[in-house]
Amino acid sequence: MNSCRSNILIAQYLGLLLAMSACASAPYQPADIASVPFQDRAETQARGPIEVSAAVPGPEETRALFDLPLYDSGIQPVWIKVRNGSDDWIRYAPVSTDREYFSGQEVAYVHKGAFSKEARKQMNHYFFDMGMPRRIPPGESRSGFVFTHAQPGTKAFNVDLFGASREQDLSFTFFIDVPGFQPDHSEAYFGELYDPGEIRDLDRDSFRAELAALDHQTRDSSGQALGLPINVVVIGEPEHVLQALIRANWVEKPRTASEIAADQTYLFGRIADVVFRKKRTAGGGSTELRFWLSPMREGGTPVWFVEVTHHVGGGKGQGELDPDVDDAAAYFVQDIWYGRGLAAYGWVRGQGQVPFDNPNQSFTGDRYFTEGYLAVMWLSGPALSMLELDELDWDEAPGRVEP
Repeated sequence: MNSCRSNILIAQYLGLLLAMSACASAPYQPADIASVPFQDRAETQARGPIEVSAAVPGPEETRALFDLPLYDSGIQPVWIKVRNGSDDWIRYAPVSTDREYFSGQEVAYVHKGAFSKEARKQMNHYFFDMGMPRRIPPGESRSGFVFTHAQPGTKAFNVDLFGASREQDLSFTFFIDVPGFQPDHSEAYFGELYDPGEIRDLDRDSFRAELAALDHQTRDSSGQALGLPINVVVIGEPEHVLQALIRANWVEKPRTASEIAADQTYLFGRIADVVFRKKRTAGGGSTELRFWLSPMREGGTPVWFVEVTHHVGGGKGQGELDPDVDDAAAYFVQDIWYGRGLAAYGWVRGQGQVPFDNPNQSFTGDRYFTEGYLAVMWLSGPALSMLELDELDWDEAPGRVEP
């Protein structure tokens, strides 16, 4: 019996060696790019003489294009084409598309074990040739791939271009849908949420005073049980808000029909219009943003109420709520600032102070404490220098969380 088992193990081992040897001698055979129809779905945007097109091949298209299952490795190629109709050179910054993008040679190196020595050389050349160039000459076009972290559903990314002067810098935002996922932001028809008579446009002083007097607590669907407080107010056009979030690596959280039906966190008589999330720790912690478009405008610009929450632990789940909601607000301010999407901010001390030693409990069972502050943020959309931030002389920030 033992001899038979040994013979089986030896046969399996020899088979594995033969398979590895065959794999290591495999040729590299990517498909011709013209034979893969992903560019038929390309979206194009133009600003003056500059035109940008972008497309995202799916998993099977990617396998054909690169002869590799890149999605299985967490890598998603994004194809970009820039037509420079200006008289000056322009520069593309791939970090705008993914702050932690992979270089083509890095992707090739990770997958080199599957091919022969000669095939690896071909693969290295292919990835070099297929990369998106950083500089585009005047009057010419350039195209190629940027290798980003795989993002299921809608692929949201920026393409930032830099010209000869600050006035020539441009930022383009793309949302390219992947089959099987419908983004919340495409279904939140913001223009139809309120009747014109419900919308109130405030100047800055009136806006600040109203925020200070506001009951900014979420509630359950009955409107009776209290949830967590809103701790951030964002001012910005929808496109600018999304640009700033993408630049700071926030990812829209898909919500299934059952999750939407089970959601009991209400503001303005409805659940959040859109939810974004960012993973924070290897242990599964994350930060979540729940956005509601309010009926307010500040100087004609839409105002969004945001519930920012930290969650700690939890492995693959969301984990437990971090009870310090002021710290969560300050984190979001800093994160957008470092992502170069924050034009101005200030703090408003409002209602609902809850002491550390006597925390409140929401209707979901989460405990929290707060000094009652709202972080008020004006988002820029196009990237700004961190030094261009305008810090409003409003209330002092919470004592422990000055950004």
